[in-house]
Amino acid sequence: MPVNSFEDYPMSWKPDRNRLTHPLYYCLADLMEQDIKNGKLTAGTKLPPQRELADFLDLNLSTITKAYKLGEMRGLIHAVTGKGTFVTPYAGASTSTVEKNTRAEIELAVIHPFYDSNVDIRDLTIKLLTKPGAERLFEYSHPLGDREQIMTAAQWLRRSGIEANERNTMIASGAQNALAIILSTLFEAGDCIAVDTYTYPNFISLANLLYLQLVPIENDREGMLPEKLEKACTLRKIRGIYMMPAGSNPTNIAFSNERKKAIGDIIRKRNLIAIEDDNYAALLEEPYVPVTLEAPEHCIYLSGLSKPICPGLRIAYMYLPERFIVPMEQGIFSQNLKISSLNIEIATEVIRSGMDKKIIRRKRKAAVKRNQIYASFFPESTVCPNSYYQWLELPETCTGRMCEIELANRGISVFGAERFFCGNTERANALRIATCSADNETQLKAGLREVKQFVEKQKNKAPVFIV
Repeated sequence: MPVNSFEDYPMSWKPDRNRLTHPLYYCLADLMEQDIKNGKLTAGTKLPPQRELADFLDLNLSTITKAYKLGEMRGLIHAVTGKGTFVTPYAGASTSTVEKNTRAEIELAVIHPFYDSNVDIRDLTIKLLTKPGAERLFEYSHPLGDREQIMTAAQWLRRSGIEANERNTMIASGAQNALAIILSTLFEAGDCIAVDTYTYPNFISLANLLYLQLVPIENDREGMLPEKLEKACTLRKIRGIYMMPAGSNPTNIAFSNERKKAIGDIIRKRNLIAIEDDNYAALLEEPYVPVTLEAPEHCIYLSGLSKPICPGLRIAYMYLPERFIVPMEQGIFSQNLKISSLNIEIATEVIRSGMDKKIIRRKRKAAVKRNQIYASFFPESTVCPNSYYQWLELPETCTGRMCEIELANRGISVFGAERFFCGNTERANALRIATCSADNETQLKAGLREVKQFVEKQKNKAPVFIV
């Protein structure tokens, strides 16, 4: 302990020196994360100045600086120039949107993308497995798939105008697997990636796991604001950008054609590695025009089959610019001994036979019908008719997290805005409601009625802000 005693000195965080092990900075960052997750360090808490904490722990200032930097890379804390370092508002909030301990009476949170067509996939699979030589689908095969499977994947990508071919098309075990390969192969710990303020939570979790820093970019109703992206690139060393221009998860905000061009210009100018995730684009009524067409030498175009076709297939197709082909091949070899040959062949046959178009039409029709029901309960909301979910803005009197907890007690499962937030001071007064996930329309109406009644009761209460 240093000469000057800190026993009675007021500090917002006093980690136990006896719990520190080498490397000290890494252990200190772990203790910070533990105290945030167990509630000892709450959202918005101002951390001790680095020099003060160094004196308290009797450590070098550089050790504290490295620990704070690691905490920032993990998305736990953020620095405000001239004010200090603070716990990120939603650092302790769950970002998982795939696992739940118990099934709610009415599911409006996790996206279940209409399972009626799974019967068709089952019947097609049975036919595939009765063909001569089907037993080979259970052997080791080339990790990238065979030529016909890759050419079918390229055919799928070309529907959006992408110049996909046998060389620049790759197959992954689902979109999340593709993102993991992209981030671990083309980025390094500490790299900054621009994202929407509200973004895909599994991407946030993956970035935190790899110690990548996500930089939120403000948007309007036409998508990311180019001037905000340009400013971020000027102030920070932005290496990449992740976007869902066809309709962001969770807000459904889609890029206008003008916005696509403006963002594409910045991607080229700043030499960014761009990841365009179009998992929901196939559901749109009008053909989708990707941002990738504006900067094809910089953009990785990712299209998963789970949402438009069948979630059990776990197959995603990627278009890669020439400079990324070799490192991405190595990344796939390193992380996938092989992708399921059966899954790839099922996906290939679904597309080859034209079944995919029939399934998409059915799912689009079902989504429109469900979203019409949603609009009848929330006519003031902006509704995306082809989407599997809607973004419900709440009154200032309640946060998404509060609604999520209270509605769960009523048997209604929804996701609050905090699960999707990537930033420091944004309001979290919103819910993502999965209109596709209730077992039937009657159940959907009952769930939406409960949500509406609860939200209406909150309007006359005192505003709730988390900053």
